[in-house]
Amino acid sequence: MENNEPNQKKNEPQKIEVVLELSKESDCKQFYAIGAIGVNNIYDFRISFYNDEPELAQGAGIRKIHRKIGTEIILSPIAALELSRWLDQNVKDYERKFGPIFKNQKPEEGDQPKSKILEGYA
Repeated sequence: MENNEPNQKKNEPQKIEVVLELSKESDCKQFYAIGAIGVNNIYDFRISFYNDEPELAQGAGIRKIHRKIGTEIILSPIAALELSRWLDQNVKDYERKFGPIFKNQKPEEGDQPKSKILEGYA
């Protein structure tokens, strides 16, 4: 088989243009998660995203929280690495725009975030 392309060297890979189209499945659902838990093994990473539903206090000193898993994803190690890099970059971008993210603690004086702490999330 002969190469008919004048500028392409013999045994040089042919360049192919790839167009990526993004769409959502019709049954795709959104779920607001307040946390994630997961495990990994040699084959994959499994991440479960959850939301907590506190129940009203029935007795003194005892409160029950129902942790509901809304969705679980299973990732290959490479996909998990890509997700980690994507999250790292997007958290940095977020903090550059809105200030530091504080986890369940009030920021120290002088470290006030640009965004307000929502009631019930601090």
